[in-house]
Amino acid sequence: MKYKLLVFDFDGTLADSEASIMLSLELVARDLGLSGIDRSRARQGIGLPLRSTIEMGLGLAPDEAPDASDLYRKHYNEVSYDATSLFAGVRETLRRLRRDYLLAVASSKSKPGLLAMMRHLEIYEGFSFIAGAQDVQRTKPAPDMVELALEALDIPARECLVVGDTVYDIEMGQRASVDTCAVTYGSNSLDELRSLGPTFIIDSFPQLESILKHVKP
Repeated sequence: MKYKLLVFDFDGTLADSEASIMLSLELVARDLGLSGIDRSRARQGIGLPLRSTIEMGLGLAPDEAPDASDLYRKHYNEVSYDATSLFAGVRETLRRLRRDYLLAVASSKSKPGLLAMMRHLEIYEGFSFIAGAQDVQRTKPAPDMVELALEALDIPARECLVVGDTVYDIEMGQRASVDTCAVTYGSNSLDELRSLGPTFIIDSFPQLESILKHVKP
């Protein structure tokens, strides 16, 4: 096999969490007396650090985001478990993949929230490495999370594949000198993903298995 390690983004790749993110932003907007959220901008911010997502979705200046971040975390913890689910085929595909590959997650979510959600969705046990926002000084699209996974699991970059739904995921992988696979069902459009030239593009999570079977060592 060419790859030994598969590094997955979480939001928009493994889990369909857009509804929970948008609802949390709407509740923050309500608390702050704002007219609403910019859903298009908020969608573009999914995958970035929380403060950036909030600034983009609510149109806030950087110095206004800290208070909004606290409100967001409060509301997200209230609504996320009911509003988040795995994409079709994710659990079953992960179960099969872990027979042959090491699996890791690289997410801009807070580490405690990420671990709690992975346990809730019953996929936590299958992963050998999980990185959240607190684990690195530079988050996506910096390569730090991928490099941390490679170091922790002692895997060379040439034997790693990053799978994600945003341009930030693809750039993260490319900057870590690993191959990348873009999924088209998440936050970014196909044109946006294609513009970065990922190694592979898939339209559903189970298609990853087919791609891996045909990759030459």
